[in-house]
Amino acid sequence: MGWPDPGSSGAARNVSGARDRGNRSGHIREDADHRHRLLKMVRHTIEEHMMGRQTGIILSRVVVALLGVATAHGDVLQFDSRADWNTWSIPQGALQMSADGNISLSRSDKNINAVAKARDFNHIVKSSREPIPGGIRVVGSGLASADNLIDGRQDTWWEPSQDDLLDFWWIEVDLGRMVLAQKIKLTFPDTLDVEPFRSFSVYVNDGVRATAARDVFRFTRVGRTKEPNRERIVEYTLETVERADATGEYLATGDTLDFAMVQYVRFVAEEFQPGAALAEIEVTAVGDNVVLGSVERGGGVRGGTNLGNLLALVDGDRNTIWTISSTGEWEAQGHWFEFDAGVVYWVDRAFVNISQHRGGFSFKLVTSEGERSTGLTADRIRSGFDFLDLTLIDNAVSPVRFNFDMQFPPRKVRYAFWHASASVPRQIGTITQFMLFGEGYVAEVEMVSDFIDLGGAASIRRLTWDADLPPGTFVEIRSQTGDTFFIEQKFFSKNGIEISEAQWNKLPKSQKQEVLEIQRPGSDWSGWSQVYDFPEEVFLSPSPRRYVQLSVKLGNDDPEVTPLLRNIALHFDDALISGGVTSRIFPRQAGFDSLQAFTYVLKPTFRFGDQGFDRVQIQVPSPVGEVAVRVSGAEVAPLSVTMVGDSLQVDLPERIQRDSVEVEFLARIQANATLFNAWVSVVGEELQQGVRPEEQHASTVFVPSVATGGSLIRGVEVSPLFTPNGDGINDEASIRFVLAKVEAREADVSIHDLSGRQVRRVADGGSGHDWDGRDDGGQLLPPGAYICRIALSADVGEQTAHRVINLAY
Repeated sequence: MGWPDPGSSGAARNVSGARDRGNRSGHIREDADHRHRLLKMVRHTIEEHMMGRQTGIILSRVVVALLGVATAHGDVLQFDSRADWNTWSIPQGALQMSADGNISLSRSDKNINAVAKARDFNHIVKSSREPIPGGIRVVGSGLASADNLIDGRQDTWWEPSQDDLLDFWWIEVDLGRMVLAQKIKLTFPDTLDVEPFRSFSVYVNDGVRATAARDVFRFTRVGRTKEPNRERIVEYTLETVERADATGEYLATGDTLDFAMVQYVRFVAEEFQPGAALAEIEVTAVGDNVVLGSVERGGGVRGGTNLGNLLALVDGDRNTIWTISSTGEWEAQGHWFEFDAGVVYWVDRAFVNISQHRGGFSFKLVTSEGERSTGLTADRIRSGFDFLDLTLIDNAVSPVRFNFDMQFPPRKVRYAFWHASASVPRQIGTITQFMLFGEGYVAEVEMVSDFIDLGGAASIRRLTWDADLPPGTFVEIRSQTGDTFFIEQKFFSKNGIEISEAQWNKLPKSQKQEVLEIQRPGSDWSGWSQVYDFPEEVFLSPSPRRYVQLSVKLGNDDPEVTPLLRNIALHFDDALISGGVTSRIFPRQAGFDSLQAFTYVLKPTFRFGDQGFDRVQIQVPSPVGEVAVRVSGAEVAPLSVTMVGDSLQVDLPERIQRDSVEVEFLARIQANATLFNAWVSVVGEELQQGVRPEEQHASTVFVPSVATGGSLIRGVEVSPLFTPNGDGINDEASIRFVLAKVEAREADVSIHDLSGRQVRRVADGGSGHDWDGRDDGGQLLPPGAYICRIALSADVGEQTAHRVINLAY
């Protein structure tokens, strides 16, 4: 992977995790007392497949501990160099990396010189049917110096041979993709050795072939000398004239657009002139078209019709087209496409070009940055993201428009959804290009590590990171852990379309691709953790585990600033119990809010040299009572039993090094699928080891009455009458209830007068909700009857409960 150097990020606020500058060169830092530990990094790669689509590429960095026992300081696995980061899955071109391994966001810009990046883009040519990069396409004379024309230097030049006829004094530049060009600039050498061409013409072509079978192009002249040229710099402004009556928000509706579609530029000398030379050709374009490279970034295009040609919309080639043709509503006819950029960009301009149509060509365009929708999407066709309307184009009135240039305030965009307008009953037309432009650093990028193999169960204590975070930027790091994998098989036809195994088996060998096997995390993987809020933090995923994976999002809320990530480090030790500890709870079902006796069983798998544990912490949904402990089936007296936050903490009378432990307690369950997580540790030491369920849901208690329905708000009790007169007796109305929920926000409690007007929102005081008889402004309300409203929005539904409270003096 090639990495450009990052640009300046402006004034930066340094947010530093624990860093060891003396060990920047190594991935694993070893304690001086632990020199015999050997940790070896091995990388495995599964090939990327199917037209550049990312399909769960596995890159495994393996850390194998061969000798010794970890010291108190343990080991550190650190990512801080190009070699380290290159093992991660990173959207191509979305991030920059400096020589010393610092990572920042890439930029997209406006008013770019399209020639400078011509070689970065490939396109198919008919002569070989293979992709070729942009650059010098053909040259009639002076081949040896032709590349000087696009090297960005004014002290080198292209000079045709004086031995060739004037008919051969020409050269063509291929921009590698079609761009919206605003200006062509010719720079002639500033030296006495050669002189500017006196007479010449400049031609352009938009990439469209004159015949479909051959690489033959018709050029349009955009500039010509009218008198002998003696200037060092000559510029020609480009434009597109189109008279049309289309309307729509943000649409440029004038007759003249300030650009022309250009892929090839041809310079032709028109006078035989010994010593004539041209130093540079520059093409100023609207900006970087961020749809290009979307497939390589993990994005792409899906649609409802003409599926084999969807990528034609975003390939930068006007010879490839996407066609719609039928009568009826766009949903039924598949007249839609959804574009995914692979990462989030700042976008303020969109362009759509059609090459032919019948009956008008109206459409709607909406965008999304990728936030998941909280409800159903409007049409059930587009993905489940929150989409914002951009424009509705009415292009049904003749003369119709072929070029749609929309400029709007900057917005974050990863997805764009286009569909034909229902106002046109019969849509027939072809789209050649869909383009998006913006200016500034990429808005959000996610990079994911390979699976990190710690060589055996290890207890990960901390995760640290170091970054510069200017105001308006962020770095979000998450982790997940597990012990097992499974192999997923995918089947594809010859053209890259995913099919079922049965369909694949029916195809002849020439019409199908090899089976792709992808390594996927097993059912014991934890899922992604919460974000690490601080540069040095306790590891948030279950531990010990053998495998770890990290996810990092870099982004901004201001396109002119970028975060800079220096390193991420995992700090880990050998596990207290190297074989792990599993758990199971009995019973697995309980009645709602009933006092129930539970038995939590911990089964450690010890190996030689394990430290063992003498403290157990069990996360419980509510305070517990009547705790009893058994070791190997025999009851023992715990040294202490306390509630620490939301966890029951039990200190055992002796170190457990070979036995199972059972903890009995009484508790109430109010939420279905309540998971009882647990940890073991040694009293007085920092290291904790997570406990994992013996099997899926083995440590989960279900409440059938919640799962199958019933009231979400239960046990509602309110004070029917209260007297807030300050005498200390019955001055507040007590509002108590129990929520039966799987996942929900806190209930919203409010007081209303008899007209329905809300007069007070009552907050939870910690032990419940209490109303003091005052409104939201602090004024004591007049006596009378008031309605207490309790509202809950949960994943299983919404519910409201009402009770009457009488206020008196």
